[in-house]
Amino acid sequence: MGSSEMSPVSNTSAWTAHVQRKDWAVLAITMLFWLFDGYETYTLLVTVSPALNQLLPASHLPNLSHYSAYLISITLFGWATGGILGGLLGDRLGRRKTMIIAILLYGVFTGSSALAHSWGFLAITRLLTGIGIGAEWGVGTSLLQEAWPAQARTKGAGLLQAGFSLGSLLASGLWILLGGHLGVSWRMMYVIGIVPAILIAVLARRIPESTRWVRVKTAADAGIRSINMKYLFCAIGVSISITLGWWAISSWVPSYAASLVTGTKLQAYYSGMAGVLYNVGEIFGCILFGFFADSMGRRWTGALYLLGSLIITPIVFLVLHNAVAVVVLQLANGYLTGGLYSWYTIHPPELFPTRVRASAISTIFNITRYLAMLGPILAAYLLQALGGFGPAASTFGLIYVLGIILMFFLPETKGLQLPD
Repeated sequence: MGSSEMSPVSNTSAWTAHVQRKDWAVLAITMLFWLFDGYETYTLLVTVSPALNQLLPASHLPNLSHYSAYLISITLFGWATGGILGGLLGDRLGRRKTMIIAILLYGVFTGSSALAHSWGFLAITRLLTGIGIGAEWGVGTSLLQEAWPAQARTKGAGLLQAGFSLGSLLASGLWILLGGHLGVSWRMMYVIGIVPAILIAVLARRIPESTRWVRVKTAADAGIRSINMKYLFCAIGVSISITLGWWAISSWVPSYAASLVTGTKLQAYYSGMAGVLYNVGEIFGCILFGFFADSMGRRWTGALYLLGSLIITPIVFLVLHNAVAVVVLQLANGYLTGGLYSWYTIHPPELFPTRVRASAISTIFNITRYLAMLGPILAAYLLQALGGFGPAASTFGLIYVLGIILMFFLPETKGLQLPD
């Protein structure tokens, strides 16, 4: 079946009836490591300020926000590079082998971040961590999409994306406990991050290979000819909107909440709570995205989430200046701006055939990170130039308009089989 040939799927109300034990096992394994993807990512966001306060020379502390942005952008650069390489390897070596290599990489180097003695050392370990996280994303998505039955695939993808949010929630909650209540060093957050490297050593044999990939791997040389370039470029445009919007705006939520209060422990508490509520909202947003995508279609669901993100951004950063109100509203903010990430696991995999699926969706998700890595840096400068989080975030929020427009240049894939 070519990339332009998609067969309809017979619908049933009991979608869980189509999911077998082996399918749940694939979800459990991929979701577990997506949880750690989220943990490794959000750990940087909640610990970057105390880490840099310790690692930077006193003369550089006035520029702490710039160094924070550099660390986030370096992680994004690694994520983008690892994602593209992981997609290529996933289509050549298989989903399973690539996933194991990627998890080992990000687990080991997250743990190594705890040993940082300088800003430069932390930057190097975050770069390598990002490469591992990026490489794992595309192959994990492909593995789940190719394993799950068509009638339940969209729900499974939403649950998978929620795993990332659960990891972010875990990082936020642990930071509240360790940093906010116990006063434990930020380094402990990174020590915990080595757990996935240990788990993958134990669970490697339980990770299945995609039977769909095995069946079509002999056609891998068809390569670029199997990719519809219009779909690819329009999906990249939507990805720019989602990714740049998140990293230039929502990644500042913990720092913004902390800036509204004084005192080290109080700041750790509010930054952690903002992260907790954001990720609770994101979990619901990710899961429900899958259900809405099956009822109203992929395009309309994505467009409405983008519109909601466009509206809520200035409310959070420009209208509200009370720490409690900002933290509470993160439930809605996370639902919209974080829930959008389920679009990646649902719509793009349905646009491309199996032989190039991991490469195509990894390109869509990760090439935009080369642009998104500039977002935190530009946001840091806009923050100073425009006089605060509000004007800077509201300016960047306009990027969601691009995604709304381009969403309707993509085909609707609701009810169609994955192309082989």
